[in-house]
Amino acid sequence: MEVQNVQRFFVQNLHNRSVIANISNSDCIAAYGTPWVAQYNHVLLITNQRGNAPSYTVFWDTTVTYDIGNGGGIPPYGWICEDQPNYRAHFECDVAATRKNALDWTVNESPIEYCLASITPPHCKLQFSLQILITVIVMNAAKSICMFLTLHRQRESTPVTIGDAMSSFLDRPDELTKGRCLMAKVDVFKGPLRWRLPVTRHNSKSLPGWSNSGAAGQPHTKPAAITYYAPLARRWFAGASVMRWVVTMGLCLLALITGGSLLGAGSSAITSYLSGGTVFSLGFGAIDSRALLSVGLPQGGTGGLVTAVLLANLPQAIVSFLYLTYNGLLTSMLLCHEYSKYALEGRRKPLRVTTPHGQQRSTYYLNLPYTYSLPLLIASGTLHWLISESIFLARLSVYSNTNDANIAATSADAEEYSEVGYSCLPILLAILLGTAMLLFALGLGLRKFASAIPVAGSCSVALAAAAHRPVGDTDAAYLPVWGEVDGEGNEEVGHCCFTSEEVHELVPGRAYAGAREDLGEGARVRCRDGLSSAIVID
Repeated sequence: MEVQNVQRFFVQNLHNRSVIANISNSDCIAAYGTPWVAQYNHVLLITNQRGNAPSYTVFWDTTVTYDIGNGGGIPPYGWICEDQPNYRAHFECDVAATRKNALDWTVNESPIEYCLASITPPHCKLQFSLQILITVIVMNAAKSICMFLTLHRQRESTPVTIGDAMSSFLDRPDELTKGRCLMAKVDVFKGPLRWRLPVTRHNSKSLPGWSNSGAAGQPHTKPAAITYYAPLARRWFAGASVMRWVVTMGLCLLALITGGSLLGAGSSAITSYLSGGTVFSLGFGAIDSRALLSVGLPQGGTGGLVTAVLLANLPQAIVSFLYLTYNGLLTSMLLCHEYSKYALEGRRKPLRVTTPHGQQRSTYYLNLPYTYSLPLLIASGTLHWLISESIFLARLSVYSNTNDANIAATSADAEEYSEVGYSCLPILLAILLGTAMLLFALGLGLRKFASAIPVAGSCSVALAAAAHRPVGDTDAAYLPVWGEVDGEGNEEVGHCCFTSEEVHELVPGRAYAGAREDLGEGARVRCRDGLSSAIVID
């Protein structure tokens, strides 16, 4: 807009406080010292300096364009710092320092008394992408249909928790694991005496190492007694497989290192525009023209919007996947911890099952004990919120000046751009929180189990081996405890199991059933973490 038109506009509306605002130097610097000015439009800087030409009413003028149009990364408010000693081509404008000395503020070597700012009518509108909205609706509808079909078509009772598996095995003891009461998860698939089954022609059509019917379904092993020695205190690390630890810790560390690298690169890019302060002084999740990703992706139209949305939400998807692996790691350790507490004679506790009967307890609502699930839920929610403040969609509606200052810009005059902004402070806090969560998992791994019961995890073979209760103990599934039982073994070889009857602690040096003697080569039974992938023996 021409200077004469701006002057005419201000003269005509000088006393109209709904159109022209008289603001102090400090407020003027704060209002215009931002990448995008939303409240005001044109501004007059009033000075009492006459200069060499007393008849002039305007000594200096400039036109500021929005950041996308002036080269990217160059703040459009550099004129505020025009007279600062460290000013360098709009790159170093310390608005905070200038505002502290607002009474001595000068522009073009003219002392500023106050500002007259043109008030801009607000532009309010709802923005959404029809394509993204349709995609979200379709995906949620598909998920709802799958949940509905699973709920109404899956009628058979399935073991979901350790309590479900133990209750099933105590009601119907499995003959294949009889005489192996000290079998642990590691004994099923590791070591020279690992549990093996003969290779048969049926194996290719059934579970690995198991035939479909007949005598071929019997394991090619036989139990042998072993001498029990009081084991060293097992730590929670043993509750999860080595592979689970490596995958979880490796992926989480990779994510933290990547986040740290991006924080360093972003801080370095922003620091070049700062003459004072730090990158953390730019705000928490605030849009800043100096903190926009420059990755050469489209910015305008639907393509630019979809690209920016996907890029901004990619870290959320990655963290959601990492949370599943992290939650699985904690679940494995806590599952073994709860299992180990069944070997405490003085603290009998009912099983946790999906459908309780008698004294049995229902499962946890959040799958983990509340002392762990609630803090984990809060930490996960906080982490997702920090990430949403760390990298986000910046939707810019830039309104161009009209030829007549009396005419307000409309939505039709706006240019729409989609950018991805970032904020360094939330990134740092997200990295610190993620590191704390990893250290918490490692700290749990150092804890000791409550008893010396073999670590079975969610391996159904090991669970079945521990569930050979006394013949007459038909209520073993309601209030069980694990230990040595009388009358089930003999003088040489003892027997231990889950039972509702009296038990003793295992005697070091005494022989118990629980070893296995390999009689031939065959396919190995794979027992993995998670009941859904374990082998359930009926």
